[in-house]
Amino acid sequence: MQVSKRLVVRKEIPMDNSKDLITSLDVAMAEYYCKNNDFDKGLKTYRDIIPQILDEAERNKIINQYMTYALQYAQKMFVDKKYISSIEQYREIMKFSGFPVTIYKNIGLCMKSIGNADLAIKFLKRFEEVSPDKEDVYVYLADLTYTDIKDNKKAIEYYEKALEKNKNNYSIYNMLGHLYSTCYQDKFKDKQIEYLTRAYELAPNNRIVVKNLAYVYGKFDEIQKADEFYQKLMYLNPTHSDLHAYGAYLVRHKRFSEGFKFLQHRFQKEDLKNVAFPQLLTTKKKKWNMKLDIKDKRILVHFEQGFGDSIMFVRFLDDLKKRCKEVFLVVQDSLVGLFKDSKLGVEIYTESQIPEISYDYWIPMMDLPIVCETRPDTIPKAGGYLKVPKAKINAYKKEHINDNDKIKIGIAYEGTLASKETDRDIPLGYLYPLMRLPDVEVYSFQVDDLTRQMDMVPNDAQLIRLGKTFKNWEDTACAMNCMDLMVTTDNGVMNLAGALGVKTFGLFNRIVEWRWFKTQGEDIGWYKSIKPFQAPTAGAWEIPVEHVLEEIDKIRCKKIADRIKK
Repeated sequence: MQVSKRLVVRKEIPMDNSKDLITSLDVAMAEYYCKNNDFDKGLKTYRDIIPQILDEAERNKIINQYMTYALQYAQKMFVDKKYISSIEQYREIMKFSGFPVTIYKNIGLCMKSIGNADLAIKFLKRFEEVSPDKEDVYVYLADLTYTDIKDNKKAIEYYEKALEKNKNNYSIYNMLGHLYSTCYQDKFKDKQIEYLTRAYELAPNNRIVVKNLAYVYGKFDEIQKADEFYQKLMYLNPTHSDLHAYGAYLVRHKRFSEGFKFLQHRFQKEDLKNVAFPQLLTTKKKKWNMKLDIKDKRILVHFEQGFGDSIMFVRFLDDLKKRCKEVFLVVQDSLVGLFKDSKLGVEIYTESQIPEISYDYWIPMMDLPIVCETRPDTIPKAGGYLKVPKAKINAYKKEHINDNDKIKIGIAYEGTLASKETDRDIPLGYLYPLMRLPDVEVYSFQVDDLTRQMDMVPNDAQLIRLGKTFKNWEDTACAMNCMDLMVTTDNGVMNLAGALGVKTFGLFNRIVEWRWFKTQGEDIGWYKSIKPFQAPTAGAWEIPVEHVLEEIDKIRCKKIADRIKK
């Protein structure tokens, strides 16, 4: 069969080269993705589209859409704690001109959250420069400067700026009172009390505000006010740190009976971050409490932290022995030799030897004033209770001390990290005049030159570095017995001098640590051989040093007079 052939004519499909519809479609898809929380795909689509739009008005419109969704996504990432993803979005937004200035603040907060305080402050400061509505940024800057940069004075500046628009924010008033207190110690007393009082008026039942007010009044010896606020604190669910602070206040103001009981909260304080108590002291197994009778019991007395504490509180052993059957003493390794030489009348062990000891209860060393019912006027052995054999002293003297007629003065100007936090250390430069005195030799008892101040002693100020010869506290005691006088701040060396009964001039800042209830007169209560010289205001070390120099000059004159008589 024959099939007829038909001619097929192909029609061309019309083509439209305009891109406006494609762009509109892409914009619609980008918007759809973002509205349905597929931000990564949507925002990428926006970023691909924007460079292709030639019309300025249309481009600005799409950029605004993009920024709205990008900011929304960045904020979502921040809330979800995906800080790097949040920063990435803000960085993309910053590629466009005319972006919202709040980005600086948001990036700053992200940087704060990932621990980059320096960059956080840079962005927040930029926000401060360009934003017309900046009052909240001062709070962020203050918080960062206080917690991360540790610049209290700058933090005070930011918090005070924040108050201009936050006059009813008790937290800012509280921080300002606290910062003025810690930064300036006894200075700006009116500001400390003014800010904390205002915080109290706004939040009368805030535990932290009440505690800060109690502390400040106690620091300035306004006992009635301090008692009032500490008593209120007791009804505000106080923490162990609060109760410990109350104990320190009571001891500092001669109320030993109550004070040392509250100080027992030291092992449970919430801010113990860098404090490492010996393992036994963190358990309750066989721990003595005030309800337990220790008569006919074997008692293990355990050291706590610093060497100074062990040296100070070992004085109570004789009293404790009268109250129980037997006492075992556990101390730091480097104190064993000194305590054995001192013949304390108890067996002495190191921490590793505890399994060898058969005991009924253990007592942390700083609880001994509770057991012994000590009052400020019944502190035992304030005249001294440690000693080293004369033969060891002579041997040490022969090897390390210059054989001449000069007055030998030992110094210690800094202690551990704890002493730095409480402003107990004196910059060595204040003691240069001591090193320039004629007929005087100054020996440094610093084992570690933590701040490398001895390297900066000028050539005309002579200092003999004796501390490098110390292998343990027994060596330190031998060296101390070779001195005519010790001049030292509040540290382990000062406690040893007092425990040995060595003549000592103790240098104290205006605000002292809790145990020093007596810093005027001829002695410091705990030690009769230590005469206190206290700065009249925080950091004014030149005043007590001047008085020390006057006293040393009297010693020099007497020595010259005695020499003439001979």
